[in-house]
Amino acid sequence: MFISCYASGSAGNLYKIESNKTTLLIECGLPMKDIRHCLGTTIDDVEAVLLTHEHKDHSKAIHEFLRLGIDIYTSKGTAIACGVEKSPYVHFIESEKVFIVGDITIMPFKTNHDACEPVGFVLRDNKDILMFATDTYNLEFNVNKISQLMVECNHSYEILDEKLKNGQIDKSRYNRLVKSHFSLENLKTWLSKNDLTCLKEIYLLHLSKQNSDADEFKQEIEAMTGIPVYIADENVIKTGNYIMPTSTWECVPKPSTRSNFFYKIFREE
Repeated sequence: MFISCYASGSAGNLYKIESNKTTLLIECGLPMKDIRHCLGTTIDDVEAVLLTHEHKDHSKAIHEFLRLGIDIYTSKGTAIACGVEKSPYVHFIESEKVFIVGDITIMPFKTNHDACEPVGFVLRDNKDILMFATDTYNLEFNVNKISQLMVECNHSYEILDEKLKNGQIDKSRYNRLVKSHFSLENLKTWLSKNDLTCLKEIYLLHLSKQNSDADEFKQEIEAMTGIPVYIADENVIKTGNYIMPTSTWECVPKPSTRSNFFYKIFREE
């Protein structure tokens, strides 16, 4: 599957996943005008939005997508929290119950975050198995034969402990972070328990501005796994890390200064 990351972090999240026949968005956490800026005319190709949870940095444009008649797949708890549970375009999903959109088979799974009913997703087409997990302090599921991994790496305990010691962060904020977001240390532990033999690439998502080190995180995960690691750009509109082909008016992510996350600008047909 072809992955485009337009925004990743507490200021907003937007990811596009494309198979041969199907275009999906994961999250819609930007203003609709920014989403249109990113997607251009290709917004008409979006078949559905997969939504992990209700926090605004993930769900900001949900009402606009519903007004366009685009299907939203999310948990009942998330739909209620967003106030959209009665929409005919909202489809309730449950952990470990498979559904299909186009030629992509999707299995939601439970995550652990301070939200009503958060989920992650495993997506499968005829070529790849992609796992997506963000805003969770741990992962209870192992997935065999994944070829693409998009996973949160928000902070490290080393950075948080140093800031707590120096009074740069208070204990309540510290506790909230470690019980709601995935740390570098927890990610490494989870990776060590998985079969990574089919994994081709790892995308690190939702890095904290204050409590992460993108280059260090990339180096540590690459050294541990031997697999290419890419850091998701905070917001391609704000950073200017995009190109806009005149043929489609789509805002295509270009190589980022943050560890060259967008290394696949052009697809081979």
